[in-house]
Amino acid sequence: MAKRVKVKESEKLDDNNVKYVIELLESDKPITKKEACGILRISYNTTRLGNIIAGYKERAATDARLRAKNRGRAATDGEIVRAIEEYLNGDAISEIAKYMYRSSSFIKGIIKRFNVPVRSSSVDYFHPELLPDAVLSESFKPGELVWSARYNTTAVVDKLDEKLHPIHGNCYRIWLKGKDSKFAYQPWYELGKLEHLQNLGVKLHGQGSFPN
Repeated sequence: MAKRVKVKESEKLDDNNVKYVIELLESDKPITKKEACGILRISYNTTRLGNIIAGYKERAATDARLRAKNRGRAATDGEIVRAIEEYLNGDAISEIAKYMYRSSSFIKGIIKRFNVPVRSSSVDYFHPELLPDAVLSESFKPGELVWSARYNTTAVVDKLDEKLHPIHGNCYRIWLKGKDSKFAYQPWYELGKLEHLQNLGVKLHGQGSFPN
């Protein structure tokens, strides 16, 4: 097993950069170890460089072995729940795929198959992502955990706005979860029900909680 390497803030030891350095070292016209250390932004130290390279190769071999083991295997109940939880709680599909040793298309398949609201890569207040028909509803209960398409996060329903909007229909006051928690108002078609996911065993941030 390769020796664990501590990373300083100024160093660039992400997998992509380490892989790049290895390719340069093993090319027909290899770079020097000193140049490799420079690219990684570490002090010139051949022993540490060797540990960094060995650690990367060990992780890459483990990743390849576990991905090969999972290839062609259907998603387990645990994988389905974990993928949905991590996705709605903010992790990128590529990151979920990485630590589950699955492909990004595999994770996307779970998201689509279970009608998980799509999380926009960048929040666009005026052009929220469309919600799957299966999660739409004109009525929500106070205290219900929902997905807010406009704010790209989970939310808790506070109450129905008694002044029904003539164009938008039912509008709800909701409490947005996450770092920018606040009250907001949204029409029913921008809110997605999450009950079907909770019934699968999915646990989401803010589930069962509401500000006083």
